[in-house]
Amino acid sequence: MTRIVVGTDGSAHATTAMRWGADEAELHGSTLEVVLAWSFLDQHHPDHADRFDNDYNEAGARAALAAWVTEALGADAVVEQRVVCDLPARALLEASDAADLVVLGARGTGGFEGLLLGSVSERVAQLATRPVAVIRTGAPVRGGRVVVGIDGSARSLTALRWAAAEARIRDSDLDVVHAWPLPTTPPAPSWSSDGTYGTSAVAKTTMASDETSPATASGRASWGLAMAIVPCTAARAIETTTSTSLIPSSRP
Repeated sequence: MTRIVVGTDGSAHATTAMRWGADEAELHGSTLEVVLAWSFLDQHHPDHADRFDNDYNEAGARAALAAWVTEALGADAVVEQRVVCDLPARALLEASDAADLVVLGARGTGGFEGLLLGSVSERVAQLATRPVAVIRTGAPVRGGRVVVGIDGSARSLTALRWAAAEARIRDSDLDVVHAWPLPTTPPAPSWSSDGTYGTSAVAKTTMASDETSPATASGRASWGLAMAIVPCTAARAIETTTSTSLIPSSRP
């Protein structure tokens, strides 16, 4: 991984995403670029004020971005900064073409507070040609387990490879989770008290493709994890208890 792009709008989620992206860049030795989309009607200010400036221009957007980077990462942070006069989702999708990973906050400054996923994050996660990490406020920068959901498809194996690499570089355990429906009519399958029916075999079979990984594949669901890596739509992926969701790209 050589380049990580983080989108920001000055929100609390975006600040957390910036810190998470900076740590990810440090772990991988990657270049970090922070992108801010702006327009005359979508103004951003260094103090996060909600005001309208008739003379607002690119210089104002650059000042806001510089202030937010310093606020999140410190004055000495080595970060490429880019401001784009465009719609946020379109600007981030364009920036993602040159990135290995796109990092976004789960929600931005607009919309309703109760939403699990903002419209920009959802659109980028659905359309990006690169993996997208969606970060909520309170996400741990490091520590905890990495959990990956698999179903045996090519997309889930891509997710598994991402998960194994992240667990390895973070020195974290890797939980491989496979879900299956229970039949509602007899004969019912045998069921163990710890709820591991059918899971261990899937985990062992899938992990065989990455035997060099030191991460532990436990094949069980868990709470309080550091990262969930899921090969599914953005809206479904964010409906988890974890504060970090990584969605591998399913597009060519």
